[in-house]
Amino acid sequence: MKRINLETSSYLPLIWVTPYSQGILDLVSEYKKSTFYIQEDSIKEALSYFNIKRNWFRDPAVRLRLIAGKLKDEEMKLLSFPSSAFQILLGGKIWPSGMYLNFVRHTAFLYADLIDNIDFSMDKRKGLFELAEKIDGRFNHLKKTMEMNSNSSHFEFSFENILSYWGRFYLSPNIPKKLKVFIWKDPEPFTKGPAKIRDLYHYESMIKSDIEFDTMVVANTGFADHIKNNRKNLPVEIVCASSKQNDIYSS
Repeated sequence: MKRINLETSSYLPLIWVTPYSQGILDLVSEYKKSTFYIQEDSIKEALSYFNIKRNWFRDPAVRLRLIAGKLKDEEMKLLSFPSSAFQILLGGKIWPSGMYLNFVRHTAFLYADLIDNIDFSMDKRKGLFELAEKIDGRFNHLKKTMEMNSNSSHFEFSFENILSYWGRFYLSPNIPKKLKVFIWKDPEPFTKGPAKIRDLYHYESMIKSDIEFDTMVVANTGFADHIKNNRKNLPVEIVCASSKQNDIYSS
C-alpha cells in the first residue's frame, strides 16, 4: 500500500473544479489502495484565499450590497440580468495589478454558479441582495471547512459536492465518490516567503516526517523542477496531475 502526500496545489482542485481536477481524480483512482495524507500547512496556505479584508475591491458581496443599496429605481431599471451580476463579480478596482486581476478572476469563478439560482425578473434589487447572501454563505462554509480540516486528524472529500469553479466540463461523468485524507502536523512552522519557498518547505517537511511517503501528488507543472533546482535528489517522487485543457482544446 502506497503512502501518497497531497499538497496545496492538489488539495484545492478537489474542492473546486480546475483543469487539473480530473487528472488528480484519475490518480486517486489509480492509487485507490493507497493511503492519502496532507500536511497541515498545505491547508493553511489554501486558507489564505479566505484570510482577507472583506472590502468592496476584494469581496463581490460588498459590491453587490453597495450597488443594490445606492442605485435609484430608475437606475436599477437600466440594468440587464444576469449580465450585470457577472459585471459586478468581475468589477473591482480600475487599473488593477496582475495579482489583483488573478484574485478577482478567482472570486468570479468561485461564485458564478450562484447566479444560476437567482431570479432577477421580478425584483432586481432583491436579487442582488440575495446573491450577496449566497456569496457570504459559500465564503463562510469554505473557510470553516478548511479550518476544520486543518485542525482534524483526518477528513473526507465528497466529490459530489465539488464546486464548479472553472466549469464542470473539466470533469468526466464517472469520478470517485469520496476520498479519506489524513493530516500530518508541521515538523516546524513556516514563517514567511513566496509560494516557491513554501513549495520547497512542503517537500522538505515531507522528507523529515515520520511517514515514509512514496509519492507526492501536485497540480503544478513547475513544482518538480523548482525542487530539483534546490536539492541534489528527490527521495520521494513528485507526480504532477495532467490538465484536461490539453484534451479539450488541442486541435
